Amino acid sequence: MLKASAFVPGHVTGFFSIHDTSRKMRHRGSRGVGICLSKGVHTVVGVTGSIRQSIDVFINDKMTDAPLTKYAVQRLLGNEPLKVIIYNTLDLPQSQGFGMSGAGALSSCMAVAEALEREFIENEIICAAHEAEVKFETGLGDVVSQSAGGVVLRRMEGCPPFGVVEQIDIDENEVVLCVIGEELPTKNIISDPGYKRKINEYGSGLLRDLQRNPTLEEVMRLSYKFSKETGLLSKELDDAISAASEYGLASMSMLGNSIFAVGDTEGLKKVFEEYGEVYICNIDKIGMRLE
Repeated sequence: MLKASAFVPGHVTGFFSIHDTSRKMRHRGSRGVGICLSKGVHTVVGVTGSIRQSIDVFINDKMTDAPLTKYAVQRLLGNEPLKVIIYNTLDLPQSQGFGMSGAGALSSCMAVAEALEREFIENEIICAAHEAEVKFETGLGDVVSQSAGGVVLRRMEGCPPFGVVEQIDIDENEVVLCVIGEELPTKNIISDPGYKRKINEYGSGLLRDLQRNPTLEEVMRLSYKFSKETGLLSKELDDAISAASEYGLASMSMLGNSIFAVGDTEGLKKVFEEYGEVYICNIDKIGMRLE
């Protein structure tokens, strides 16, 4: 059995606009800004020859359907008859705006390509995972951001070479996450015409504002403005953000019932522990990589 392993960072989007009219999924996506996280998805794969193709996926040691990851790997392999076993270990919860679905698909594609020692160009790997997240509506820009790492400004939607991303130069920084409510599937928001109209109305203008002043403070300020103006921010999340304002800047993770914050880590942690489960990580500046 051929084996390989990979890691892809988590990712929180601060604000975004939706661009999904192209008939080609690799041209669809979002523009906006997000932060890659040192907590993400670790993947180990095993690949052997077979009479037909089969893909089994385990998430945190439990076998799951994982249609997004299976679709991404199938896009990469075509119909080649291989038996693929994938083990994804998630550092953060799913459906809370941390990019776990995209990270799982991308790390799985990376590890499968490495195990087979195939010379897939990097863009093929990224596009296979990006097309999967667009198809299953789990995200629109996580994969392309996670491939790059850092604080990522998505200037043009889609996967490379169509999509264009730019890293904002940020000093080392810790990020505090807090999960406060139930899971919030991305599909429920981006497929809703009312939310989609508000997201595009406000997201496009904020991207232009950030390009004029690309700092972490501006990312946080504009992200909070976006969450309020679109009506996505719940009262419970807003109360937690207000309570933490003495210690730093915070906003809603797009899209989840969760918060991301920067500032006095210990102070933020103490406040958020009153509201939900807290995770502390760093900004990941490397992006996808083999382990």
